[in-house]
Amino acid sequence: MPEVTIRVAREDELLAIKRLSVKQTILELDEDELKEKERIEKEALQRLDRFYTRPGNEYYVAEAENGEMAGYVWFGISEKPFSGMRVGWIYDIEVLPAFRGRGIGEALMKHALKVGKERGLSETGLMVNQKNRVAWSLYEKLGFQTEYRIMGKRD
Repeated sequence: MPEVTIRVAREDELLAIKRLSVKQTILELDEDELKEKERIEKEALQRLDRFYTRPGNEYYVAEAENGEMAGYVWFGISEKPFSGMRVGWIYDIEVLPAFRGRGIGEALMKHALKVGKERGLSETGLMVNQKNRVAWSLYEKLGFQTEYRIMGKRD
């Protein structure tokens, strides 16, 4: 197990978490989207401002021994698309580059899954970018399976 403590994020850390979340979003844009990077970045921050305050959202930080934030997970409650069933949802997870490869992402995910069970939720979902094979393999290792697929066609 990694040498980190997972704890509730402090209020003063939420802005850093939000900025990291938007930065990761920008890294996952395709060529067409990158043409509108500034607009997308601005709108993503605005959406996050509204989204962060939704009831049920919880933010957990992996704190390294030196007190530095090594990563975070944003957990909340959502609904399945067709049934409306309440499920836990991993909205975002990030391990900072200096801490990757140490099992911190797995520890954060396991913590979020435990929180979901404690909230009485029988299922937890997430979305992952098709290109993010490292995250994809972690999620599969933890038992996640594809339920829906978003598809697109470019002309």
